[in-house]
Amino acid sequence: MRTQSLNRRDRLRGAWQRLRDDAIRWINRRHAHDGDHARLGRDRIYILPTRAGYTLLGIILIMLLGSINYANNMAFLLTFLLAGIGHNAIWYTHRNLLGLEIRPLPVDPMFAGTPGEARLRIAETDGRAREAVYARIGGHAGAPVAIPAGGHADARIPLPALPRGVYHLPRQRVDTRFPLGVLEAWSWLNLDTEILVYPRPLDPGHTASGQDDGDQETGARGRSEEPPDHIRPYRPGDPPGRIIWKAFARSGKLHVRESPGGVQNDVWLDYDALPHGDTETRLSMLCHQVLEAHAQERTWGLRLPGRHIDPAQGPEHRDHCLQTLARFRTQPVPLPSEVTA
Repeated sequence: MRTQSLNRRDRLRGAWQRLRDDAIRWINRRHAHDGDHARLGRDRIYILPTRAGYTLLGIILIMLLGSINYANNMAFLLTFLLAGIGHNAIWYTHRNLLGLEIRPLPVDPMFAGTPGEARLRIAETDGRAREAVYARIGGHAGAPVAIPAGGHADARIPLPALPRGVYHLPRQRVDTRFPLGVLEAWSWLNLDTEILVYPRPLDPGHTASGQDDGDQETGARGRSEEPPDHIRPYRPGDPPGRIIWKAFARSGKLHVRESPGGVQNDVWLDYDALPHGDTETRLSMLCHQVLEAHAQERTWGLRLPGRHIDPAQGPEHRDHCLQTLARFRTQPVPLPSEVTA
């Protein structure tokens, strides 16, 4: 008997889930694509009672039946007063979302295995403040935000740790239960933005300096054998990464380290030169070497199967190389999430 009850409950839950999924697909067909921003009009805001709302509705019906049965005018007054409050709550809850404009902000790239954060900017354009507005991305929800009249607020949604790759946001949801919590108004959004997840930096055990035989084992190759560095006094414009801070701590004078002639050999970070066969491990090692080469202000290039990036330096070159590693042999996929209503 217990097994039959559980099976019946599972069938009911499955039927409800299918009905819910069909409704969500129908809604998504009506609002298939929003691009880089969306405005919430009357045609895309949905509203239903919450559990507390259904409870209140049941209480009002019981009170109405009791008032009719006993012909009690005070009971009628209280019943219709509660019904009027609930009716006004419908208007206020719906109005709390009406006219909002939502756009996604760029998601800062993150490294594999570390959590990130997505942001939706919610702007108010009708000249009235909004309270307790929630933003959700798939199964990930942020804290409620208050939007001042004519202003905007950023809803921050924490994202889970992800493997390396390129992701796009799944369906987004904006909702509110303001002011009484007995009704919930919501709207579905399909906004475009991209999430880049870099490989997790993995130290291969050697620095990416291109100065010894270990460079070939770790994928860092210098163009030629580099002579010993020379030390000279600091001159304005010298990169901070070349300053010898230990000497400064001892003498109080700034000195920098440079190669003869002031020229530093280029370094190639080579995928094929790495000893490990696993793709993700090699990309993690290259990620570490890119960060190390940038920190040392080296000039480096990146070689991948079917792709190479010419030697350069600077933050833009670093970001370009990290993005190339993130996109290596992968296609954009939806952010993993559970389906929420």
